[in-house]
Amino acid sequence: MEAKVAACQRIIQYSVTDMRLILEALNMSGQGLFFQGQWMKLPKNTRLAVYGDSAAAHYMCRRWVEMPLTKEQWTGIRKHVLGNSILGRTGIRMGLNYCLNLNPGTTEVSHDMMATSVEAILGAVHLDGGDQALASVMTALGLTSDLLVPLHSGP
Repeated sequence: MEAKVAACQRIIQYSVTDMRLILEALNMSGQGLFFQGQWMKLPKNTRLAVYGDSAAAHYMCRRWVEMPLTKEQWTGIRKHVLGNSILGRTGIRMGLNYCLNLNPGTTEVSHDMMATSVEAILGAVHLDGGDQALASVMTALGLTSDLLVPLHSGP
């Protein structure tokens, strides 16, 4: 599991302080996992996924509120940046599917499983490092919107 955690941290370009958070985020198994010489029983990543979905939406919505954008534009931003199909494709494209702790016998990571795991990773990062860490990881994964980039006038 150490190699999977290291690969995940390389992909997201963030090193977590609390290893239990990233281990839970990568855990799709109802069984335990072996990490640094210890057998650990951790919950599946679904709780962190709920938190990560909310934290990412809150962060992006706060950025949206600061911009002169419409509610319809917010709906589009949320769908095109945080929609499950986007999160699933992004996670697989970035290789995060190889970082997951899966149930024995599971041979393939579905887009839904990957979307849940990306949300869980975002949740773990936010709990570990706050808004700045979350923003950094979202940028590293390409989970951004050009509409939320402020236009600068002048030097």
